[in-house]
Amino acid sequence: MSPVIPIRSAPSDGCSDTPVLRERGQREVFCGLTGIIWLHRKIQDAFFLVVGSRTCAHLIQSAAGVMIFAEPRFATAIIDERDLAGLADVNTELDRVVTRLLERRPEIKMLFLVGSCPSEVIKLDLSRAASRLSGRFSPDVRVLSYSGSGIETTFTQGEDACLASLVPQLPAETADAPASLMVVGTLADVVEDQFARQFAQLGIGPVH
Repeated sequence: MSPVIPIRSAPSDGCSDTPVLRERGQREVFCGLTGIIWLHRKIQDAFFLVVGSRTCAHLIQSAAGVMIFAEPRFATAIIDERDLAGLADVNTELDRVVTRLLERRPEIKMLFLVGSCPSEVIKLDLSRAASRLSGRFSPDVRVLSYSGSGIETTFTQGEDACLASLVPQLPAETADAPASLMVVGTLADVVEDQFARQFAQLGIGPVH
């Protein structure tokens, strides 16, 4: 046995000869649920109810930086083991949670049911649930749905899905209405002001 540790010589090939590793797909990104933190500040009369797991609830609470007793305008309807095992009717449980929420928070005028990874896995049709609940609580509350699942969306895609769900609810303009421009997005107030000034300088309007 030799007491000398052999020293390996450096490879002769340079950086240009090293193969490039390429990663494809979405990696190291937040799921679409985190967009709720920005959206609930911009849509003042809306409440976001995530249908998901305790992990979803912890993620949103951590992203928001608020405690649950502050009663923010978002919450999580927890899908537990009974729901996953099919021992309970998830739609019945969801109706019960929404009813209790609206009784407790009568100021809610718009309710978003937000899909998550667990609700996608058990194939919970939130669009049908939103239609059913909207018919029940209309005209006092509008119930809409979109997916914030990390399987389907990233941070900004969750925002896009939320805003897209509002499009069918927009009032139709008359045929003789003047041309107008609608800017859709969750913009900071300073960016919104900059857009308004630029559109005014270009003579574009009215802008919503």
